[in-house]
Amino acid sequence: MSETDNRSKQNGLLDVRGSKLNIHRMGAGEPLLFLHGAQGLDGTEPALAGLARHFDVIAPDHPGFGRSEDSELVDDVRDLALFYLDLLDALALKHVHVVGQCIGGWVALEMAVTSSARFKSLVLVNSAGIRLKGVPRGDMFLSSEDDLLKLLFARDGAEWLKRWRATPQLEDIYDRNRAAAAKLSWSPRLCNPKLDRWLHRIDVPTLIIWGEENRLIPPAYAQALNELIAGSSVSIVPGCAHLLHIEQPQIFAEDVFRFIRRVAS
Repeated sequence: MSETDNRSKQNGLLDVRGSKLNIHRMGAGEPLLFLHGAQGLDGTEPALAGLARHFDVIAPDHPGFGRSEDSELVDDVRDLALFYLDLLDALALKHVHVVGQCIGGWVALEMAVTSSARFKSLVLVNSAGIRLKGVPRGDMFLSSEDDLLKLLFARDGAEWLKRWRATPQLEDIYDRNRAAAAKLSWSPRLCNPKLDRWLHRIDVPTLIIWGEENRLIPPAYAQALNELIAGSSVSIVPGCAHLLHIEQPQIFAEDVFRFIRRVAS
């Protein structure tokens, strides 16, 4: 039975190395691991539904985020990358497409330099992970709520924030996600200062998608990643900022699908 046909789908809590990981799973097709960013998942993202039209989407809440338990194994992003390689073992998935947004992109990079043989393709969406001298970034941890929305969205992010404030439970998860994101990426901010020296190890088809108006991690970072990852390509999405998969979910999902279809042919 192929990985695509193996449908003992884990939706909900899965034990991984002694901690319960909450997994959102939907769709059918080749397996695609979606690694979320600092804001986490609220479970209603149209972008994931768009990907699920073409793929078996596996979207975990990182340990300490969402409805996942903390893991004593995960202190930093490097640990989280190894944890997710263990998740692939737990799900009996030898090869997957990996899509990572923000911190999730950083995790995907750390995974790929360690074990790119597990990857069919890699998509980086406004990815954290490296540091460019002389290119200032925004600070999502020290910003006011209004300023944070200006960093995350090119237009109005009020509706997105309203969804997170819809219930006390979602509000608690939103605050929990911010604390967990700070634990992983507070110092050094949103990067591994040594990661750039190892990105030459990534030898799988790679697409870098960036919001043209991203003020949190500016588009110069897309070009830097493109130069560091051999054979990679870049797609700059106009009218979007850091959360481009929220602002333009259909464009995002179709960009990912077209890229994977092209590199798989």
